Amino acid sequence: MDYKKTFIELAIKKNALQFGNFKLKSERISPYFFNSGVFSDGESLSIISNLFIELIKEKKIKFTNVFGPAYKGISLASALSAFLASNHKEETYFIYDRKDQKLHGEKGDIVGTFQDGNTIIIDDVITAGTAMKNTLIKLEKYNLNINSLLVLLDRQEKGSEDVSASDEIKKNFNIDVYSLISISDIIDFVTNTKEFEKFKSSIIEYKEKYGS
Repeated sequence: MDYKKTFIELAIKKNALQFGNFKLKSERISPYFFNSGVFSDGESLSIISNLFIELIKEKKIKFTNVFGPAYKGISLASALSAFLASNHKEETYFIYDRKDQKLHGEKGDIVGTFQDGNTIIIDDVITAGTAMKNTLIKLEKYNLNINSLLVLLDRQEKGSEDVSASDEIKKNFNIDVYSLISISDIIDFVTNTKEFEKFKSSIIEYKEKYGS
């Protein structure tokens, strides 16, 4: 699973993953912060796409459609679809949604057309899972066979039930959730990296408090 270490090192290099004290939207104080918005260069997106492909091969995921939820999932899904075509000669169909439904021109709440076959969803982070549940409910009208959700980071925090958000999605929507890294992987990384070892106890404490 070299893709885990590779991604963590990329995230730190780009300041996508930072350690310290951060106040989140949930009002929680987190010892780490993750922002995938900094992956705005072609090299980073190429590396991430390649790492996603390693994960896809490891989990033996078969799919035709790649769906990217607005907004962070759009660039990740489009880059993956393009990377599969240019480097692996695999044709997939890229679709994304709008936050607001368009009432003129190309009407509707999605852009692109789902083809027959499995659909995977690509997104950046899963925390409580609220946004992803709303996305899945939104897609129900398309009668899709969504078999997997792939994210950069699974924070492994509880959803609305006493299980992780990813386990809750698996239970309620029958969709497998895979991540390049999780909070557990970050703990393993800082444990074995002198520069960041000082953050280990606070991250473990946070996971014990809010994790599943």
